[in-house]
Amino acid sequence: MIPRLLWAKTVAAALALSSLVSATGLAQSSTERPSPYEPVWLRVSGKQMVTSPLAPGGEKPFIPVGLGYCRDVIIRAQDEELMKYCKERKLNTVRLSFYLLKFNGKADKPIDVDAHIRDFVDPVVDAARRNNMYVILDDHEYLSSAVDEASARQKQNTKSWDEATVQQWIDGWVKVAEHYRNDPYVLGYELINEPHDIAPEDAREKITRCLQAIRKVDQRHIILLGNHDWSHARSMERTWGPTASTVDAPYNNVVFTFHDYPDDNDPWIVQQHVTAFRDKYNVPVLCSEFGATHWNKSETACREFEAGMMTLFAKENVGWMIWALSSMKDRPRAVWMEPGKTLPGGHEVGDSLAYSDIWKPAARIMASPFPTEYKPSKSK
Repeated sequence: MIPRLLWAKTVAAALALSSLVSATGLAQSSTERPSPYEPVWLRVSGKQMVTSPLAPGGEKPFIPVGLGYCRDVIIRAQDEELMKYCKERKLNTVRLSFYLLKFNGKADKPIDVDAHIRDFVDPVVDAARRNNMYVILDDHEYLSSAVDEASARQKQNTKSWDEATVQQWIDGWVKVAEHYRNDPYVLGYELINEPHDIAPEDAREKITRCLQAIRKVDQRHIILLGNHDWSHARSMERTWGPTASTVDAPYNNVVFTFHDYPDDNDPWIVQQHVTAFRDKYNVPVLCSEFGATHWNKSETACREFEAGMMTLFAKENVGWMIWALSSMKDRPRAVWMEPGKTLPGGHEVGDSLAYSDIWKPAARIMASPFPTEYKPSKSK
């Protein structure tokens, strides 16, 4: 939520913008105060995300490029340091994993949504605002109880959410949307991380209900939609084909996301799936999670996959979020692993954006500049 003092300091600018905002159809409704941060807002136009007409240079395509911030799970909370790390590498977005039901899926860690927003999410969004970065709010859950990470992306012996739990999840998202509805530093809401072991029509129905509930309180933010089978690119058509063009009517402000790793599909097969879906329905796609599973693959296999994915992203102008930072340093090599060997233990705990010699140059080339010259005060 934008700090009150910043609202007070910029109210004159907001009033000056109001007539232009109304003329360009940017205001959320005629009864709401226009945001003083209008140039920061992003939206969907056809196959692309685009900047605000009020941004420097006006409306133009925006490619989000960033990393996963699994705060207090893979890496301890260090919000300001994280933003600086990203900016130094020309990233423009952080995908923040947060939770609406259980923290990291732990049954003994139920979430109080209001407290979680205040203590866990707000500090990251505030740090992003100070550093001119975007945040994707990723509900890092699965439409099921906690998965077994050791066998993730395989069939799970987990319990799917019952109707009461689905409604609790939807209600949680409504609270999040009410809180951030006027904050353009939140790029968008990624409703669910990786549904699995669920029929495509069932996933579509649940996710669509959540989207529609959010739209009752927030008609402006981009909403990111994953897929029924671990959000693989190959499942986009099966999940969303029947409604891809209409699921968010009349707002039409959704992005379809996919996640892929070396075991999932070759990059050229991923390319076929995402471009076919994007072009058929005239909608944007985003790889909101990918990486190199260096703990059980050879360095060659990981490098080939990551380089192939980067080639796909660059050729097709597809934004990407690499998974996931565990320390504030680059890793051109996964140095704790012996090339060619599979190590079930013996590797550094967590992910760490291995092979930075591949992704860092791609980020510098691909990431769109943050679309504003306005630099808000660090005071609150």
